Amino acid sequence: MKIEKLWGERFEELPSKEMVDFLSGRDVRGIPPCDERLIPYDLWGNRAHVLMLCEQGILSKKDAKKILRGLREIERLHQKGKFGLDSSKEDVHSNIESDLIERVGIESGGKVHTGRSRNDQIVLDMRLYLRDQVLEFVKGLMDLMEALLKKAEEHRSTIMPGYTHHQHAVATTFGHLLLSFAEALERDAQRLTHWFNLFNKNPLGGAAGYGTTFYLDRQLTSKLLGFDGPTGNVTDPVTQRWEPEAELAYDVAVMMDHLSTMAQTLILFSTGEFNMIRLSDRHCTGSSIMPQKRNPCSLEVIKAKTSFAHGMLVSLLSAGKSLFMGYNRDTQWTKYWIMDLVDESRPALSVMTEVIHLLQVNQTEMLKRTREEFSGATSLMEWMVRHGSLPLRKAKMILERAVKYSEKEGKEEVSFRSLKKALTEMKVHLSVKEKDVERMQRPEKILTQILSVGAPSEKRIRENMKSLEQKVRTHKDWLLHQRKGIEKSKALMFKMEKQLGC
Repeated sequence: MKIEKLWGERFEELPSKEMVDFLSGRDVRGIPPCDERLIPYDLWGNRAHVLMLCEQGILSKKDAKKILRGLREIERLHQKGKFGLDSSKEDVHSNIESDLIERVGIESGGKVHTGRSRNDQIVLDMRLYLRDQVLEFVKGLMDLMEALLKKAEEHRSTIMPGYTHHQHAVATTFGHLLLSFAEALERDAQRLTHWFNLFNKNPLGGAAGYGTTFYLDRQLTSKLLGFDGPTGNVTDPVTQRWEPEAELAYDVAVMMDHLSTMAQTLILFSTGEFNMIRLSDRHCTGSSIMPQKRNPCSLEVIKAKTSFAHGMLVSLLSAGKSLFMGYNRDTQWTKYWIMDLVDESRPALSVMTEVIHLLQVNQTEMLKRTREEFSGATSLMEWMVRHGSLPLRKAKMILERAVKYSEKEGKEEVSFRSLKKALTEMKVHLSVKEKDVERMQRPEKILTQILSVGAPSEKRIRENMKSLEQKVRTHKDWLLHQRKGIEKSKALMFKMEKQLGC
């Protein structure tokens, strides 16, 4: 008998390998060196730089062809998993240049670094890496928003209690709650797209941070690398190497806060005490000793990863606090923090998307809970204000007494008898019928009365959904535009290489 897990027999379906990896973190597997992730970006930057040097007449066509062919060979080996990093060569830049020189000789390969420094090279590599991560985060957010919108459509009329201070407040719908989550995530997408406005600029050409006597065409390398243009100042991106990382980290940390809020809400709703939803077995784990357990571990891990994101953000901000002009070795560590943050955070989007897709909703229990703990008291009070032309403060005082008396009667909604008693004590003459008292506390009735924009009534929920669906389309169009722009830049590079005979 072979045992791989210490639980699972009570489950209909076990978590996928991806989910197990998400849950286990680094417990049984390591993470690759940071510069391994930068190999394709460094190769791309090298190729763009060489083509530009050739166009500027700084590098001969013969040398350019040799170098580009060597770089293409390294790229092919990397794609096959046959090009790794040698730790004795310090970093990805040294590894690639060293390997290139071994392939094509120092007379040609030794010219690849002309007009360049590792200072502008690493800033370039990181901006290319970060840009790809931003696009992946936006894609993940759109997938999650679409899942929320679909589930919200299914449950736009599923009545449930709203909560404040973890206690019953007023009636709402599960669909409206899901839309509130989608609204927050859409702001996350806006923050991430704004990252492009700030940092999709080309730092290559700054050399050590103060330019070079070689006349470099930074506009051309910008086109070849898919940037909106070169940075306006060559010292800034080298000195502030931490800033694009910190900006992305902030955007992700806020996003993770939103996911963590969703996670905590769903965890509580899935408990036996609430019994409002049921998570799929795929997102739960068992206990090594308790046979009955279905633990919401996927959601708990999202909360932990949120704390991790906060820590990485603070580290990145701290790295930028006291830098002298130009390059500082302090900023090398920003690479580790942002890559760890991305690795920990990005899978949370696909996990939460699947959680929402497979979520089961207990509509009966939700409606039952909405009729408990005086959830209709606020609606009744507002009806009294309208019906009896009472000041809101006086109506609230009356209802507070009525709630107190109803509690003593063992009721969970305001009784006609208690309300009459409170009105008499407050010396307020208001014509009230028992059927009105009951009707104005009924959740179905309450939701038809909430008419303001953004409210959980049927009409307003549909408006909210329509607005969010349009925003999703806009973000997806933006995503497609950015990806097409990047592909266009790569196509231009291939075209120029072909013209050289590579």
